[in-house]
Amino acid sequence: MSTPSRRPTPRPEFSRPTVIPASDRARHVWGDAESGFVLDRVYLSSQTLHVLEFSMPPGGRFGHSPDNPTIFAADELLYVLDGTLLLSDPSTGETQRAEAGEAVFFRRDTWHHGRAAGDTGVRVLEFFSPTPATGASSAYARTQPYLERTATVDDRLLGSWPMAAGALEQRLMPVREHDLAWGTRGPLELAFLAATEHLTVMRCHLRAGAASGDEQHPGEEFVLLLSGRLVINTPAAEDANCLYLDAGDAAVLPPETPHSYLSAGGPQAIWLCGIGPGWTSSDDIGPESS
Repeated sequence: MSTPSRRPTPRPEFSRPTVIPASDRARHVWGDAESGFVLDRVYLSSQTLHVLEFSMPPGGRFGHSPDNPTIFAADELLYVLDGTLLLSDPSTGETQRAEAGEAVFFRRDTWHHGRAAGDTGVRVLEFFSPTPATGASSAYARTQPYLERTATVDDRLLGSWPMAAGALEQRLMPVREHDLAWGTRGPLELAFLAATEHLTVMRCHLRAGAASGDEQHPGEEFVLLLSGRLVINTPAAEDANCLYLDAGDAAVLPPETPHSYLSAGGPQAIWLCGIGPGWTSSDDIGPESS
């Protein structure tokens, strides 16, 4: 029996501001018997931004194989929604652990393996730019030298830990609460998890009943509401002048979409926001309302 050919990851795109309900995502199984299998739920995969949620059951893991090498030409941020993720660079053995609410960031040309730690499964939101549509994922990975031998422990720390803690170059960068970089725009509180030329990812906070100022930027924007209720005002949209999100819902705003936010529930609204290409100056956000 012949092996079925690898099915490409779905690439949903949106030409107008759109709500993606919690139950409405393109499903896809990534991997093979050698690499392991991961369940993907793809939110967005355009020319500028790729966002998906992947999950693994208790004891689940992913590695790589000739058909599924895990080295890409992209900036990636993996944000843990539930459970605990162990992420490793198999070329060095470097490993980082991220709990729910924490993330791991890495830049292009970083091999990576993952597993669900402990007795529970794990759900992870992945931000990726440049995107698969530009050739930065599997098409690029298959042009790179294949990693035949994998390391499970980082030899650089053996015999010198914790003395070498500040000297080891890390390719996998953990982003925990104390690593966040904060900014404000009126009542909107911005906690930066990553900010590169390709990708900006923030955790945004807006107190109950508060409204943000207007913004408009050249990057495509993805929003996943973690808690509260959120209205995204889109006054220039043809079919609706706002998007309404409950916790677990997501939204996509195409580039140059004028928008603002209103926290419409009892507790403050908290959401994850990914933008690609990333902000490189405050001019990319637009002037702040007085």
